[in-house]
Amino acid sequence: LANYIRVIRRAYNLISNVQLSFGSLGHDHKMHYSHFLPLLCLVVSPLHLAVTALRPKPIALVTGGTRGIGSGIARVLAEDGYDLLLTYNTDKDAADEFAASLAHDIGGELRVKCVGGDISLGSTRDEIFEALDSMTEASDDGCDGRLAVLVHNAGQIVGLTSENSEGIQAKALSFGDGSLVDKEGRTDFDAMHYYRRLYGEAFVDLCERSLLRMGSSQDGGGGSIVGISSPGVNSHYYGPDWTYSMAGSGKCLMEYSMRIYAVKVAARGINVNVIVPGITKTEAWSRLGMEDGWEERLVQKR
Repeated sequence: LANYIRVIRRAYNLISNVQLSFGSLGHDHKMHYSHFLPLLCLVVSPLHLAVTALRPKPIALVTGGTRGIGSGIARVLAEDGYDLLLTYNTDKDAADEFAASLAHDIGGELRVKCVGGDISLGSTRDEIFEALDSMTEASDDGCDGRLAVLVHNAGQIVGLTSENSEGIQAKALSFGDGSLVDKEGRTDFDAMHYYRRLYGEAFVDLCERSLLRMGSSQDGGGGSIVGISSPGVNSHYYGPDWTYSMAGSGKCLMEYSMRIYAVKVAARGINVNVIVPGITKTEAWSRLGMEDGWEERLVQKR
């Protein structure tokens, strides 16, 4: 009964401002659709109304979704009718400002929820899925939805473009040039392991938990999973970028696991891909450019 009442209420809201014109004996009469509401309730299937008027909006989870490339992805998803669960690292003010701008620009019944924290930590991912589950629980207005999209976009140049939970400082590290060996002659894996958790392990964890919530196309589920990688990392790229050794070691795990996921969940109507957008002028990259002049060098190469 409660669901039926919500159907009727939404139907009334949809048609309350629409008028019907028709001719009768040479005269035009305008009648409000609401005059026909009792008849409409009888002749139009409540199930049909529920599908068309109360259809739950799908939810998209975008890590690092409040700035840079992630914010662009989030905006397009919102325009396409998705509710959003966005994560950020430390800049809560920027996240809140972006969420407010989306609500203003998109309008309607868009829901945007933000969760902060270092995505490399399991505890942060616990909070993310707690927030997601709260968005998918049934609510009085029938706006509950399901997870349909996961985008793992969050990332950083350690110690330079954002803070990290390990307190690792910026340092040029690469394989084969001795930069990984400390003063005691031991190989320092701190940065490498952090990137692996940030990109690889986080991607796997996000995928595993998201797949439990996506269902399959056979039961109305399915969806899309996307990882954001970088040039010079994937195995088909002819010239690996040695300056990206540490971050690349983490994204290799993302790309390899993506191939396995894509095969495993294809039958459920879930697509899994990794995208390499290339260098994009975002706040983070601009900050990096000021530090090491990459922008000037890139222009000179072109």
